[in-house]
Amino acid sequence: MNNLIGLPSDKLGLILKLIEKIWNQPEFEKKAKLFLEEYLLPVETVKLAKAKIEQFASKTAMMLSERFEKIIQVHPLPPEFTEWNLAHWATFNFHPVFLPREDIGVNRPLKNWTKTEKWFYDRVSDGKIKPIYPDLPPTLLRGCWHLADFTVSADYTDGSQVFLDDPLAPIIADLRQKKLVGRHNNTSDGSRFSITSDEWQDVVLAHVASKLGVTRAQTRLERAVEFNAIGNLYDPNRGKFNAWEWFEDSVEDSFRLCGGGRDGGGLADVNYDWRDSRYGNFAARPLVSFIR
Repeated sequence: MNNLIGLPSDKLGLILKLIEKIWNQPEFEKKAKLFLEEYLLPVETVKLAKAKIEQFASKTAMMLSERFEKIIQVHPLPPEFTEWNLAHWATFNFHPVFLPREDIGVNRPLKNWTKTEKWFYDRVSDGKIKPIYPDLPPTLLRGCWHLADFTVSADYTDGSQVFLDDPLAPIIADLRQKKLVGRHNNTSDGSRFSITSDEWQDVVLAHVASKLGVTRAQTRLERAVEFNAIGNLYDPNRGKFNAWEWFEDSVEDSFRLCGGGRDGGGLADVNYDWRDSRYGNFAARPLVSFIR
């Protein structure tokens, strides 16, 4: 009730009337008790969940330290990483990953790591690939927790292919039915394919963010270096298919990076195309960042 203090009297009156109506409904107390028993976790369960999440963070630090052959300090878990939120995000195949603030440069020696092809580093060197943030060169990982999209891609066939059991399909299908996202004739309603990078930026990402319960400002496509790092560190399915994915990185003014196709080198594959192009073999992955 403390949150009601300071409200104008007319609004406060409306809220109190609403509470009175709910309270007087038949069997309210019984229904409320059932709701609380089903949805509110006991203290022991909450403690166990917190310990499990903290253990995950510790294991992540150990794994990253081994892979980078140096001590990697993992940031404290964001307060948003509650048991409920993690379970909710998991229904969309979004899971937490930590990407340390490490530069995956052309001369950086990394064992058992498929690095992006030389073309990418050449375009970084000549300034063609633009940083999306002033303090974040194209080869540098941010150094924060993210939610990464682990939905499995698909091999391109005739443009009708879809990601495996894609939880984003209902969101995209709704946007297509509302004519907010385009398609080719044989594109399935909920398919991530045949969406331009501009449509991802202007339409799809906002709706995905809303469903996940995060802000649009936190949500974007993966950068090429992030797609590569997540594939090397966390997701063995990356780069295993002949379809491509749009990346967040801009090339000059009219182009955007893309890649990840098996035939072009998988995790090493990076190229670029017109940002408003609609291709039946291009999909994309949202990424959510929790920047301290």
